[in-house]
Amino acid sequence: YYTSIPGSCNFETQDQEWTTVCGLTQDTADDFDWNISNSAVTGQIHPHTDHTPGKGQRFLYVNSSTQKEGNRARITTTKFFPASLGVCRVRFWFWMFPSRQTGVLKVYTVEEHGMDILMWSSSRNEENKW
Repeated sequence: YYTSIPGSCNFETQDQEWTTVCGLTQDTADDFDWNISNSAVTGQIHPHTDHTPGKGQRFLYVNSSTQKEGNRARITTTKFFPASLGVCRVRFWFWMFPSRQTGVLKVYTVEEHGMDILMWSSSRNEENKW
């Protein structure tokens, strides 16, 4: 069901095609980038599959183990969404396993004059699951 909703993405693409296929772009002013994989960095605790029902295996991830506190990895949508009241929803699954390098996952909207508005964040260390 979720993979057929307009705007959904399951990251089942090759290399960096996910940015085009999913309507996302890497922020060129951030400190490191998001990538897709079916397993995160070798030697790290990671999910072995994605959350997509069926045969999905790839997911978007960042490796925070080599980053300094305050470093950011940011992706943005390439499409503008019209203002609405209770109509627009962002749904995603995330996996954050306890480590000293686990940062904060934040979701912002950007209003028409460019101001970032924090909509949601999570800094807690989740269990080893989606």
